[in-house]
Amino acid sequence: MLNFIAGTAVVLSIAAVIWALRSNAAARTREAAAKESAERARQMKDEFVSMVSHELRTPLTSIAGFAEALRESWRTSREEEVDEFLDIIRNQAQHLHELVEDILVLPRLQAGRLPLHPEEFELTPLAHEVVSLVSPPGEKREAAVAIPGGVMVNADRRRVFQVLRNLFENAVKYGGDQVLIEGSPYGRRYLVVVSDNGPGIQDEEVDRMFVRFEQRSKGDARSDQGIGLGLPIALQLAQAMGGDLWYEHRFPTGSRFCFTIALAGVPEDGPEALARHPEELRSAYEGL
Repeated sequence: MLNFIAGTAVVLSIAAVIWALRSNAAARTREAAAKESAERARQMKDEFVSMVSHELRTPLTSIAGFAEALRESWRTSREEEVDEFLDIIRNQAQHLHELVEDILVLPRLQAGRLPLHPEEFELTPLAHEVVSLVSPPGEKREAAVAIPGGVMVNADRRRVFQVLRNLFENAVKYGGDQVLIEGSPYGRRYLVVVSDNGPGIQDEEVDRMFVRFEQRSKGDARSDQGIGLGLPIALQLAQAMGGDLWYEHRFPTGSRFCFTIALAGVPEDGPEALARHPEELRSAYEGL
């Protein structure tokens, strides 16, 4: 009996040691993972601060430089030159405003505290407003709006503008020489498509482009890369308004970014339209 008790005690002691070792190993693994996560967060924050500093400095430098040039040569410059300087200052100021808007909206979106103010408004004038605001003066790229007049939607107009602006800017930056904004009703929602005839997006980049601070290959862009917030913010805004946003490759070349918003005057008491997966919406724009 004593031998049995002694043997049992030895087994229990060994089991306790094994359990302690495993617990310590698990704790060390968790600690290492936590340190790695904290380090990644620190690196991301440092990169973000660096990118934001660069993005803020670029338009500010441009605004200050052209304003000074305009002040010095106001009386001697040709009218066309003055208009060109003013256009550059306006565009850089608008870019600065958009950057600050994206930075401010991000933490509120993540915390679910972004206030939304739905209202009924016509979609077509808003789309034209985006095109006229984003398209640089003298731009040779073809940009068109093919949304029928009279389409009324029910959403936060400011945030719909922000979504559409981010998608259109993305198409202008990475697309070809043609950008089109078009739409089609689908059930209780309206489908908006921003398409271009550029090179499209590489398969390995599709999963990353909706991740914060991720940027597409530098070889694809014509201008500064930005800070990688446009598409993630557009996605979160569309979802916050009860819609969705996704990417489709446009064959043989080009990209399509699609998002849905609520139609005005259509009750949202049925879940079936909202529950549809984006792939089920493809038929709505296959003929566009």
